[in-house]
This record gives sequence, C-alpha cells and structure tokens, in this order.
Amino acid sequence: MDKESGSAKEVGERFVNEIDQIERHYLVGRQKEIQLFREQLTGKRHRGAILNIYGTGGVGKSYLLDEFRRIAIAHHAQTRFLLLDSRDFPHNPQDFCLHLLRLLRYKLSKDEQTDNQDRLLELCQKVIQQVSESESVRVILALDTFEELGELEYWFREEFLTQLQSNVLVILSGRYPIQGAWLSSPAWRQLIRQMPIGDLDYSSVKEYLNRSGFKLEDQIHRIWNKTKGHPLTLSLLVSTNLSNAVQPMEIEEDNGIFAQVVHTWLKELPDSQLRELVEAAAVLRHFNQELLSCAMDKPVPTEQFLKLVGLSFVRRVDRGWLLHDLMRDAITHELQVRTPEQYGGIRKRCVLYYYDLIKESVHKKSVAWETAEWFYYIGDPAILAFFYQNSGTHKLEPLNSANWSEAERYMENRRLLAKEAKITYTNPETLERYDYVISEEENLYTLKHIHLQELYELDVSTVKLIRDGLGNMAGLSVIIPINVHTLDYLCTKPLSSAYFAGLPEQRLKELKVPRESKAGYFVKTIDIPDFANQSMRAAAGLTFITHIISAEFLIAAPPPNPFFGEIHQGLGCQVAKHAVHYDYDGITPTPYYVIDTRGNKLQNYLNKMLASFGMLDERRDVQKEYAALTSREKEIVDLIIEGHTNTEIASKLYLSEMTVKKHLTNIFRKLDIKNRNQLAFLMRERHISTK
Repeated sequence: MDKESGSAKEVGERFVNEIDQIERHYLVGRQKEIQLFREQLTGKRHRGAILNIYGTGGVGKSYLLDEFRRIAIAHHAQTRFLLLDSRDFPHNPQDFCLHLLRLLRYKLSKDEQTDNQDRLLELCQKVIQQVSESESVRVILALDTFEELGELEYWFREEFLTQLQSNVLVILSGRYPIQGAWLSSPAWRQLIRQMPIGDLDYSSVKEYLNRSGFKLEDQIHRIWNKTKGHPLTLSLLVSTNLSNAVQPMEIEEDNGIFAQVVHTWLKELPDSQLRELVEAAAVLRHFNQELLSCAMDKPVPTEQFLKLVGLSFVRRVDRGWLLHDLMRDAITHELQVRTPEQYGGIRKRCVLYYYDLIKESVHKKSVAWETAEWFYYIGDPAILAFFYQNSGTHKLEPLNSANWSEAERYMENRRLLAKEAKITYTNPETLERYDYVISEEENLYTLKHIHLQELYELDVSTVKLIRDGLGNMAGLSVIIPINVHTLDYLCTKPLSSAYFAGLPEQRLKELKVPRESKAGYFVKTIDIPDFANQSMRAAAGLTFITHIISAEFLIAAPPPNPFFGEIHQGLGCQVAKHAVHYDYDGITPTPYYVIDTRGNKLQNYLNKMLASFGMLDERRDVQKEYAALTSREKEIVDLIIEGHTNTEIASKLYLSEMTVKKHLTNIFRKLDIKNRNQLAFLMRERHISTK
C-alpha cells in the first residue's frame, strides 16, 4: 500500500469513527436492549441464538443495530458484524448468498461462480466457518427490514439457518415479530429472544433534546407532546428547528414532518380496502371488530380485520387494539379536511354505540371503561385535548402497607418540587387560543388536607396510587364513598364539610346507606405533579371521567382555578347552589361540582350531553315529544325557529316577557334541552315543521 492510499484510509477510518461517536452520543432510552445484547455477547444469557428486534417504522431499529455493531467490535476487535438489508438484494437464495459472500470479503474463483443455490449455500456456510475458526472471531449476522424478505423467509429458516454453525448470533430486525413456523416449532421457539422496540419515554426525550441544545423545560414539554416520543419524528423536528436556528419554527407547525412519518407507515398498506379500515380505526380510541363494523356501518370481514391488527403501527391493549398516536392524529386530521361528513358519521355512530352500552349495562356492571370511551367521542375539543392526546395506560393501586412509604415519598417530593404549570390549548374549530396557569401555590392545593393515615382508617379503598404503564407512581387519588360510616367525616372535614353539612336532614338521611354500600362518591383530590404534562393530565382526567356514571352521585371540590372549573362543567357537572367552601386559601369562595345520574336522571344526563355537543339519540321520538307541547308552547317554538327574541315573541303573542320565559323553561324541560340553539338543532334534525 502506498503512502497516499494509506493516508486516505486513515482519514476514512477517522471519519467513520467520528460518525459513530456522534450517533452514539444521540442514542438514548435503549439501555435495556443494549444490556440484553451485551449478555448475549458475553455468554451470560445462553437462551436464544436469535434476537428478534421489532417495532413501528421510524422507531429506531436500524439505529439500534448500528449500536450493536459498535458494541460487538468494542467487545472483540475481530468481530465480524454482517448487516444485510433485505432491500439491497433480490429475494432469491442465489443473490442472498452472493450478497453475503461480498460482505464476508470473499472473492469467488472461476470454479465457484455458479447459479446453483445448493453449492452457493454450501460455500457460504464454509466461509463463515473458516472466518470464525481461523480468526477466532465472533460472527454476527443481522438482517434488517426482515418483513420484506417475502418467500425467501422459508428458505432462510429451513435451509440457511439449519446449516449455520451454532456459535453465530443471528439478529432479525423488522416491523413485526417473527411468527408462524418460528413459534409453532418448540425447537425454534427456544432459540428466539424477542426484543420489541417502543417509543421513547419523557426522560429519554428530554435527554435527547438536552444533547441537541434544547434546554427550556416548556419547549421540551411541547416537543414531547407533539412527537409522542417517536424517534424519527423527534429527530426530524429537531433537525428542522436547528436548520432554522435564526428563526426557529413553532412547535405547533409540522412543515411536512408528520406527513413524512405517516407516509413511511402507509407503505404497509397493500390495498385500498385495508387503507379504508385504517382510516376508520384512526377515528376510534380503541377498536375491536364489532366497534369497527359499527363505525363503518358495514360488516368488517375477519380476514381484513386480522390484516389490520397485524400492522406494525397497531398494538394490542386490554380491551382491543389501537393505532399509534401519531398515525391516529395525522389520519384523523386529514379525514376531517378531506371528508368531514365521513369523519363526523364515524364519530356519531361511535357515540351512539357507547351510549347504548352505558344504558344497557349501568345497572348490571361498572361502566367505567364505557364512560371513558364515550367521552372520547362526545367530549368537546378541550376535553379531548386535555385528556385524550396520549394513549398511555394508567392503573389505580389501593394504598397498602407495601406501597405506603412510596406514597409518603411522593407527597414529600411533591411539596419540595412544586412548580408553576402552564397549559395552552387552541380550539381546532375556532382557532381561539386559551392559556391557563396553575401557580406553584395552587399546584399544592390538590394535596392540602390529605392525611394518609386518617383516610386509610376511614376506608381502605379511599386512597389509590396512580401508576403509569411502566409501573411508576404518577399521581394520587382520594375518592371517598358516601355512606353511614363516612358521612360524619364528610360533614366535618375541610373540602367536604360545607357541602354535606349544608344539606337538608332528609337528604342526609338518604345518603346514610350501609357501610358496605355507597350512595355516591366525594372526590377529595386527584393529584399529579405537573398538569402541563400531557400523560399525567390524562391519568388525572380519566380517573375522574371513569367515575362520572358508575358513581351515580359524584361531588368534587377542585381548586378555584378556571382550568378546573371549565373542565368540570365541560364534563356535564352542575355547580351546587347551596354551598361554597374556602378551604384552600381561606379567602377564595370555591364551588362544588355535582353529577347526579341516579335512576331516571341517567337518561337526562346522557341526553343533555348529546344535545350539548350537537347530537341527538336517533331513537328519540321527537315528534311525540313535540306533540306533547301545548298550543301556546308550539307557537313560541315556531317563533324561536324564525329567529325572534323573547321581547318580539311577547309582543306578537300579547304576553309579558316573563310569561314567555316561563313557557321556554317548560319547553326546554319537556324536550330535555338547554337553550335555543339546541331547540333549533332538534327541530332541524327531525325535520319538524311547526306550521
């Protein structure tokens, strides 16, 4: 080798090493996977000679393979890490073998140049063995985009791997876990170690952004909420910001980033029929075959449904399946713009689907799940933005001796680390922006008057720890059952006493149900460390929402901040008329919010929520309800539809304005609506003419 070529090689090696160092610097959140790979290399974990890496497009599988290569070489300088991308060679045994031989740096002699696949396979196995034995190296064979191998997969498993020597570590990386014959055979099954790759958690996103020069906590939160921790989206958004360093783009903008990510995923859809299913599934929070058929207003064949749930951006959850958050948001947005009637029809059918489930099941079982799903479709834009933007799972765990110290540490840390929370919301329909600020002092109101021992002794089911999908404690709820045993506490303790002590004696008597029962619940607190954190906010909101109907009678006294007040009223709560309290700061009058769905009040509540958001139960016999109005009430309805004010109606009908208002009150009560707009909507939807 001459001096010039030697110098060029050194420069090339330095360049490659520098790239490796930069890439390693930005690799975050994969410690568990890296540890498992190291164990395979060192022989500590003997089970499994095949690592199966899988996850959605852009989740970082190829990036992780590069890190495995670096680790393997650092572990043993003579390691041969052979990386084959299935897109780089034709999918037949001959080309696979020739491609592998090139990676092994083996030069075919004239005698060895052949199209015979058996001879090429034999040669590949021979060269791999020679490299391994003569150089005492560890051979690692990695196949990327394995899902595109197609029919070659059978030959690769049954012919190539069965002849491969046992000390070769095989890595199969793709969008899906390897299935079928891989798992049906006990022999293959015990060789496989599956390694699912998911989105990054908040701490990993923050670490990546810190290393990229993003230091402001508010900006990090917004990027986290926007990217959902998806590595490719995160990388694209950061690079776009850095390339516009003089005038950074707003995080709310996407500059085509999200469309690019969705385009990557949509390559998985082989036909228009499957795409139609994906579009419908994107409108749903969770879905199963029954709900999807209802949403599409036609049966979904089992074969097509199985194709849908097999896509890499679809995952299984407790009660069905769901799309990746980014995929769901992007497709939903596109549908709203492209086919708003189709989008609205899907949502409406889902609203009525859960409406029926709640009505049918409320007296037979808990309807916590159904309530949470229903509000996803019926909720106003603020409810959706505040509590449904993150599909992470959260579980409630009763306070007990095993987690007591953890709960105490949580409360101590909350008091030490409390900070101001800023919540920004833009209504997608009106584009009006709302900014809420929860001060540092208000941030601690939700823990004020919370004494674990006292509450535990009152009722062991009262205090629950809120855990995220990783098992970490993300919040604390205190929801007290109302019965004869707890009523004295509720009548005398801060936050609840003003409401319960102010009730008439007869009403209190109704609440004195046996200790093992409940007449409803009092929500003393649902506490999370940071209401600006979307995932934590979802945990808090859904904890409350799941109690709305199953509780039958629910009272809450949240801090006197506009954010809490508007959310409770958006969920259909009524402000109690007989009481306020001053228990947070001793100065500010704080209202109580009540939802009462006992007996026939449930139907009234459901209808009110439907009407509040411009929907009606299509099974309502509005013609019959309208016929029940008096002649005078029908006259007033007629004039309202024509757009007349109360004063004008009074003049036309020779009534006082007060009498018109009384008639309106009766009309709204009989038709189970709240205002003129809902009356006009009701008449229009049912094509009722008052002429």
